[in-house]
Amino acid sequence: MKKFLVSFLCCLPICLYAQHVHQVTAQTTRMSEDTLKKRFRLKPGDLFTPQAYQKAQEDLHKLRVFKTLEFIEKERKHGVDIHIKADDRSYVFPMAFAMSGKKRSAGLSLASGNLFKQGETIFLFAGGGRDGFATHGGLSLGNDFFYLGYQHLNFEQSFYENRWTSVPSIFSAADDKDKHLSSRIGKIHGRQDTLQFTYRHKFSSVWSFSVTPEYEYYYYKDGALDSGKHSHISLAMQYADDIRPDLNMGALSGIGLSDKAQALRNLPQVRMGKLAEISYTAGGHWSGSEYDIQKLSLGAGLLWELKTRHMLALYAKAQRAFSAPFSNRIESSDLLFGLGIYDREQRGKGGVSGGVSFTYFILRNQLGLLSFTPFYEVAYITSDGNSYLPHSGVGATLTYRLWRFPLPISVNFTQNVDDGTQHIGVKLGGRF
Repeated sequence: MKKFLVSFLCCLPICLYAQHVHQVTAQTTRMSEDTLKKRFRLKPGDLFTPQAYQKAQEDLHKLRVFKTLEFIEKERKHGVDIHIKADDRSYVFPMAFAMSGKKRSAGLSLASGNLFKQGETIFLFAGGGRDGFATHGGLSLGNDFFYLGYQHLNFEQSFYENRWTSVPSIFSAADDKDKHLSSRIGKIHGRQDTLQFTYRHKFSSVWSFSVTPEYEYYYYKDGALDSGKHSHISLAMQYADDIRPDLNMGALSGIGLSDKAQALRNLPQVRMGKLAEISYTAGGHWSGSEYDIQKLSLGAGLLWELKTRHMLALYAKAQRAFSAPFSNRIESSDLLFGLGIYDREQRGKGGVSGGVSFTYFILRNQLGLLSFTPFYEVAYITSDGNSYLPHSGVGATLTYRLWRFPLPISVNFTQNVDDGTQHIGVKLGGRF
């Protein structure tokens, strides 16, 4: 009884002084006040805590359509009043990118933000290279995201000793045609056409769900391998907490930098972000596929942002194909995390992977960010037998980027630990 009484008395001050949100008001430039309040996480009646208040502010900053955001809170008898003063603007921005290497490619994108006064972002893209072209577009509006894309790819699928295969891709800085001739045991010409639609809905501050129907067609010369339709549907559930987007097309005109001053300051303590995802892919006659396809994927990541803003990231992933033809098997390049450049991969029925990177900001000032990111990533693919086929890489990326503007200038070096090849790639915008 005494222990219960002590616990009750300790909790009593918290209960007495816990405050709730009384009302939320807003002052805007373009979007309606109701739209802004809808995007703000805290609602009248919610418990008011410093942590919840901070995350609600960050949600608005992440829209990246504000020149300034000011939050004013006043304690009232019945709770806390919050007033938001927002200078929201709009932008329409074209951007080109190019990638060097053995396989050069280029593209052009057009992005807009808050054009329709809803805090929305829209992007369109078209680009290609020697092996094909791709075009896609997307709309992000509140808790909903829509994507539609089409890709046409011509390629030579090569096979090598030790079960290595080439990596067909339009936007790739590497080419396998010259480096591995001595170990190539065969090749075949192929063509891939893919039409994909994705709808994602965020139903809480950290949870989201997506569905992706995809039409996919492969043609291999003389009907070899798994020529035909591979249409399938993917369902995914994602958990993301404190994983913050840092890009914004309107940054050059000052839009989307409402938290820049805050982002330049050191953190009061180490901050950790968490990411987890599970997805299931299925296809068969019911989806228009000529092959049975069933795959399960699990992924997770942890990000530690140090007080000085340097970032340590850990990644892990596992995939399993319960039934899949050659073109839909698990690929080591998909298990890896986009940190390195590779021209060959392993394929199999399943695999696991892990990776680590550390981003050190050499410069962090009002103009932009200069960062150096060493990394290591490794994947193990199960072959048709019981053995595991490794694919690992170690390297580093040196990047300079204007504040949150997605036009980085980067140099990447990757050493493939398992086949001994090295790659140096330069990028202007886009990804490696």
